[in-house]
Amino acid sequence: MRQAITNGEQHLRPVLDDAQFAQYVAIGLAVREAFRTPALRDMFIARLKPHRKLIIGSVPAGIQQHGMLPARAPMRSLDDIADAELAQWLVDDGRLIYGEFTQQELDNYFAAMAPMLPAQGHFIDLGSGLGKVVMHAALALPGMRCTGVELLGYRHDMAQARLAGVLAAGEAEDAALAAQVGARVRLLRQDMFEADVSDASLVFIYSTCFAPLMDRLGDKLARELPLGALVSTTTFPLQHPGFELVQQFAPPSVAWTTVFLYRRRGAFDTLPPATASYIYEQDGAAWEEAVCAAFAAHDALQGG
Repeated sequence: MRQAITNGEQHLRPVLDDAQFAQYVAIGLAVREAFRTPALRDMFIARLKPHRKLIIGSVPAGIQQHGMLPARAPMRSLDDIADAELAQWLVDDGRLIYGEFTQQELDNYFAAMAPMLPAQGHFIDLGSGLGKVVMHAALALPGMRCTGVELLGYRHDMAQARLAGVLAAGEAEDAALAAQVGARVRLLRQDMFEADVSDASLVFIYSTCFAPLMDRLGDKLARELPLGALVSTTTFPLQHPGFELVQQFAPPSVAWTTVFLYRRRGAFDTLPPATASYIYEQDGAAWEEAVCAAFAAHDALQGG
């Protein structure tokens, strides 16, 4: 069963071109056009530079070769897109990036978490992707219900197919174990901000690409989690007064990046207000230099 969970590290990403992502696609095509067109590049820098804290790296992932925008001309121009729309697009773009732990890192993670968890409870992965963490949790935490929440339909479908393969492999090895895992794993296609976390024992967030979302996530979890519930994040901390840091795992003790573990504390109404914190913002000059290098790399690939 473990091998079936691990299989399939590489996958093709489909083009996003359905109604759910219509606004994302419309703005993304305009941003991509400005990036690719030399005459529009000064505008690209001027418009995105004030929002660089929302960009993972120098250039938004969605407009790069591995992005999921369709191959067609834009219907809008970047200079016609409001700052608020552009900022939201950059946040949404970061949410579409996918990352995950390796098998060894998952083993390390659950070995560290298991002693802190109740025998029975609820493990929730917000942004569960292909479902590997959720399925590994079901094996590593035999008394826990395990739920994955994933926004993108193609990843949710891949996770469902993977779960079917895991259960089929398990039936050949240990039918009782496979039945137990199948009864405890639930995969939902849902926005993480709409997910019910009210009975969670541990919320897992692979947050390395979620820097712009951390304040909003912290507020949601502080409002909705039961007291004592645990939350783990990667790379970026939860800077919200509703959480106390339980442990910080420096790399490579658990994973390639820092893993933070928090406990929900205090009645929400008695907490001091959370303040927005920009925990990821590149130096402006360094960002602009990196963007110019990305322009040059793109032109070189195009033979320009």
